[in-house]
Amino acid sequence: MVNSYVVPLNDFMQDYIANILCAIANSFGISTNSVTVCVDAEEFHVYTEKGEIDISKKDFARQLIESTVKGMLSPLKGIFWLQKITITTSTKE
Repeated sequence: MVNSYVVPLNDFMQDYIANILCAIANSFGISTNSVTVCVDAEEFHVYTEKGEIDISKKDFARQLIESTVKGMLSPLKGIFWLQKITITTSTKE
């Protein structure tokens, strides 16, 4: 979602984004099939069904995750980083 509007994605992009976000959570030792990322101009949060992943204390990890998410979404039309973006994904079991 960008500014509360759903941005439709094809199956490839849905799976690609879901796999990357779940792998990020797994890197923090959280085994999950569902991740939500909330981004706006000033904040960046990563959530699983177990709660928020605290990336604020790990500056390098936060920068790496933020640049990864922004990089994978940058080719998509209609995505601008001054907007509020929410990504909710789940992998196929």
